[in-house]
Amino acid sequence: MGPLTRHAMADALTKRQIALLKELQSAGEHGRMIRLKLISRDEVAHLIAVQYIKRLRHTQHYVITDRGREALVTTEDR
Repeated sequence: MGPLTRHAMADALTKRQIALLKELQSAGEHGRMIRLKLISRDEVAHLIAVQYIKRLRHTQHYVITDRGREALVTTEDR
């Protein structure tokens, strides 16, 4: 996939999704578990589908992707 550059999906992020992306960015390369009390499964599925986050193999941890980092920058620019 190419660069995000004002990708329409960045405009569709909810406040909870943005907060999760920021938390995963802070967590670094080892990521962290996602508490579904704070965000819905549908919102997590959306972030995975647009490749903003991914689950680390053989763990319950998720990490932000480069595309997710770019979405944060684009979202903060609005």
